[in-house]
Amino acid sequence: MEILGRHTDPNEKSKGKYVVIGLAGLLLAGGLYFGVTRILNNPTEKPKETVTTKKSQKEPKKTSANTKQSAKKSSEKKVKAKTKKTTESSKKKKTKESSTSKKQASSKKKTAAKTKKKTTGKLDAANLTKSAGKVYYGVHYFKNKQDFSSDNSESTIAANVIELFIMDYALAQKDGSDQVIQDKKLGEWLNPMIQQNDINATNVLIDHYGMDKLNAYFKDQGYPDTRIESRMVDINVRGTEKNNYTSLNDCMKLLKKIYDGREKEPQKTMVESLKGQVIRTKIPEKLPKDTTVANITGEQQNVENDIGLVLTEDNPFAIVVLTNEVSDIVQTRTAIADFSLAASKLK
Repeated sequence: MEILGRHTDPNEKSKGKYVVIGLAGLLLAGGLYFGVTRILNNPTEKPKETVTTKKSQKEPKKTSANTKQSAKKSSEKKVKAKTKKTTESSKKKKTKESSTSKKQASSKKKTAAKTKKKTTGKLDAANLTKSAGKVYYGVHYFKNKQDFSSDNSESTIAANVIELFIMDYALAQKDGSDQVIQDKKLGEWLNPMIQQNDINATNVLIDHYGMDKLNAYFKDQGYPDTRIESRMVDINVRGTEKNNYTSLNDCMKLLKKIYDGREKEPQKTMVESLKGQVIRTKIPEKLPKDTTVANITGEQQNVENDIGLVLTEDNPFAIVVLTNEVSDIVQTRTAIADFSLAASKLK
């Protein structure tokens, strides 16, 4: 029997198809499994990342907390340091205040000692104050700076004492002593005015300089109670209500100025003129004859004044006595002389 070829069984063909399909299924299943596995594995890894992220987020918080704690500690240190500085500053301030208080206490003690020194001794002015209705007196010692005063300074009638203020103004002008007034040098008017109470000489100078200029000068120099309201008139024929005025304080201030500048002009000329005073019935009256006195008196109805410098070597002093409402001229002049003598003996 001739064999033409082998015939394929239909069942075998079906089997081959199934094998191919099976293999394809396996491959597809494997791929699907692999894919699913990858997909499923990724979500499980993400939480780890999330956890890591959370940890990393927590770390800044910790860092922030640490920073806050560090800042807090730093702030506490600063506060402590500041408190320490404040305490130290307060201690220093208290120490300084304590030192200042001690200095002030020491200063007060010194002042008290000086005050005590100034009030050492006693100058009896009882008779002087009884000698007239109004009495203003003062004594200033240049070496130990002691002062005795009635402490009642006020504007009162100056009488001829105003002439000392006029001399102060005249010598302060241009050319000083070399000024020529009515064909005479200034000194030829000043000496009679100061030493002899020559009212004619005084009136020449008042008219020459003018009351307004004189009064303005007195004010500028710090003599608020001193002013000229009228020309000088004879005390026995006084017929005007106007007067010329000064005060205890103004007179004492001018005397101190003259004494302090006695070695130079124009005060030197003023002292020399005052030393030539010929009316010696008050301040110089009872002093030793060799005592140098530079003074100017003032007399008017019910007025007895005398002011000047008592230039002793050991204890020079300035003295001012102004009185008003005088009823007994002799009694008042004697009281002034006694007061001056007592002042010269006080050490």
